[in-house]
Amino acid sequence: MKLTLSAIVFVATLVVAGLFLSANTTNVQAPAGYAAYIIERPLTGSTTFRSVIMGPGSTGLSWRLYGDLVSVTPYSYSETFADDSALIAKDKLPLRGNAHVVWRVRGTADQIKAYMEQFGGLDTAHSADQTAKESYDNYIKEPFRTLVREEFAKYDGLAVPDHIGDMGQTISQELTARLAKTPFEVVQVVIGNAQPPQLVLEQIARKVASAQELARKGTELEIANRSKEIEKANGEAAGERELALAQKRAEANFALAASLTPALLQYLSIENLKAAQKVYLQLGPNGLPLVGNVLDSAPAPAPAAK
Repeated sequence: MKLTLSAIVFVATLVVAGLFLSANTTNVQAPAGYAAYIIERPLTGSTTFRSVIMGPGSTGLSWRLYGDLVSVTPYSYSETFADDSALIAKDKLPLRGNAHVVWRVRGTADQIKAYMEQFGGLDTAHSADQTAKESYDNYIKEPFRTLVREEFAKYDGLAVPDHIGDMGQTISQELTARLAKTPFEVVQVVIGNAQPPQLVLEQIARKVASAQELARKGTELEIANRSKEIEKANGEAAGERELALAQKRAEANFALAASLTPALLQYLSIENLKAAQKVYLQLGPNGLPLVGNVLDSAPAPAPAAK
């Protein structure tokens, strides 16, 4: 009976020892995209930092080592500006819009350690993603929103869409400078579409429509005036052509009349007679046709008898 009781006590002791060892030995693992901030919690004394393990990796089975995970993959958060928080452009035009920032915790052991110990990362009550959101709210959000407002104030409201790419780069550079002494790295800043309130858009649309209508009427007036000028020019050109034609005709007639001498007319008459089968013409006193007859070449009439 005594041996049996001793054996039971021995087995119970082994079980308790096994449970004690199991409860105080761990294998802390860091999956890909995470780092593990490793601490040691002795049975007596204070907790101390041991190391940072970059995933994928693990500590192996160790005595009273514990780890808090830190995500080193990028996070993306958006900020909306509307209504009372609308962006104010250089020309005082209010704009509704949004901006996006992509950031992450710097993936080196010293930066992970600084994040956990100095920037609120050591929080066993929340997951790594929840802690990252708190870090964004505490250290990144307000500087980011301020820089967005300052950048929009550099441009007139309607010119903002032409500078969105440059604005994002400028904000990214300035935010990086502000966070240089923190574990937070800015990956990218993107400015979304920004536009005035609906009422302002309607006013702009009416103004543009009025300008287009005015331009259309101006074009029509210009076309009408141009048409009149063309008609006038065409009329003047036609008149000039008629005048020139009349002058040429007059010159031709004058030249023709000057060339029709009595001798030429007689010659032409004789030539026409050659080709005719029958010709009936009255002959003059000189025996030639009366057509083109030179009167002053005819003999003088005989004197009257006394």
